[in-house]
Amino acid sequence: MKWKVNNVTKLSIDYFKKYKLYYVAGVTVIIAWFVYLVFFWNFYHEMYFWVDKDVRYVVQLIFISSFYLTEIMIVTTCYFLLLLSSLFLLFFFFFKNIKEVSFGKSTLVTMICFGIVPLCCSISLLVTLCWPYFLAMLIASFAIVYITYAITKYLYEDNQERYTDKECIKEAGPFSQREEAETYSNEFISYWMPYFKKQSFTLVSEIKHKDKGYLVEIYTSEHQNEFNSFS
Repeated sequence: MKWKVNNVTKLSIDYFKKYKLYYVAGVTVIIAWFVYLVFFWNFYHEMYFWVDKDVRYVVQLIFISSFYLTEIMIVTTCYFLLLLSSLFLLFFFFFKNIKEVSFGKSTLVTMICFGIVPLCCSISLLVTLCWPYFLAMLIASFAIVYITYAITKYLYEDNQERYTDKECIKEAGPFSQREEAETYSNEFISYWMPYFKKQSFTLVSEIKHKDKGYLVEIYTSEHQNEFNSFS
């Protein structure tokens, strides 16, 4: 059990070091969200104080749009830029992991952590009197990111070279024990096998013992049955 814990810790640290720029950017964006919310709610409470609570919402919206339009445009524009930054960060982080065949549990947990803050902030903003403005910015942000994703995905798949037989797609290690290397190999193959099967490949793992420990190499194979080889 101890070596499993150490293995998970080591892999997490290595993963963090590899994508540290994305983590720094993510933390920066999260801090920006909290700063934004502080300024927004200060402005909103002041504006809400002057709104007649007994009239219909349409009248309230006309009132705040007439007297606070400039301020509303500023806060909604800032929201748009923050949301766009968060979505693009998630998109590029996801795409880089897919491109480098590194997508796994660490990637999923990271994306959830980076995505939960803008999600909660957006929900809190959509329950205010300014929700039509925020909804418009929300739709625009997702539309821009989706178009970018579609174009990037098309260009990537169009220019991507086809994998060849016995091509090394992943190297990992060194691991202190053989069991650690085998666990990593099995988890990697289990996760990525469906993707490579669509391209008529299976995955083969080879574990090599070196002076510093055990190294894992994952290869493509055109054989129908996957297998592991150890040396």
